Amino acid sequence: MVVIGAAVVMVAIFMAAWYRTVIEEGEIARSVRVSVQSISVKDVDFNNNTMTLTINFGITNHTDKIITVSKIDYEVIAEGITLGRNFLSYEDVALVGRPPVFTKQTTTLSSEFKFNYNSSIDGAWNRLIRGDVDGVEWNIKGTADIETAWSIIPVTFDEYL
Repeated sequence: MVVIGAAVVMVAIFMAAWYRTVIEEGEIARSVRVSVQSISVKDVDFNNNTMTLTINFGITNHTDKIITVSKIDYEVIAEGITLGRNFLSYEDVALVGRPPVFTKQTTTLSSEFKFNYNSSIDGAWNRLIRGDVDGVEWNIKGTADIETAWSIIPVTFDEYL
């Protein structure tokens, strides 16, 4: 009889934890927003025809929980042409060492993105060299893995600048 009671308690605890996770995932998916705050040119290597951009992501937390970001996978498109994919990862950092996103606040995370020149992006490349980052039509899209104490929730974003 004790074994059956213990099994029922274990199943109840498992179901409560599962239900909490399902509720939390829905709340995070609705209440956390990933945006691109800015893009700037960090470096141009004319010898190798490469450029490095700094992309600042804003993670806005509208929940009552403190969250962290474990990874951001993203694709960079300029003037309708894909420049490449990259990621920003904190997966090798302990949960307590990752950048926190506090309740009702926005945290900025910066990522460097390096790409090569090719003739299909000539116009955008020349505007960027002149410092006209705003003159380029940007589309940054991807997924951010948002972590709570209980789960990891993927939040997608598709930003046009």
